[in-house]
Amino acid sequence: MTLPKMNLCKLDRVIRGVLSVALIIFAVFWADKIGDVLLQTLIIVFAVLNLISFAIGWCPVYKLANISTFKD
Repeated sequence: MTLPKMNLCKLDRVIRGVLSVALIIFAVFWADKIGDVLLQTLIIVFAVLNLISFAIGWCPVYKLANISTFKD
């Protein structure tokens, strides 16, 4: 299996990684502040998808919008 061509620069990846970890921690440990289980689940799903983008360096939304911040 080949991975898609990277379209995220290092800064994008770091921001996604930090934001994802912060959102997961918030959604898990301060769930009472969110109040809604559906919203909590959506936050966790969003964070996990961003962690995947962080790990592989490719964002499907960037692909759809024809955006690339990756520099060779």
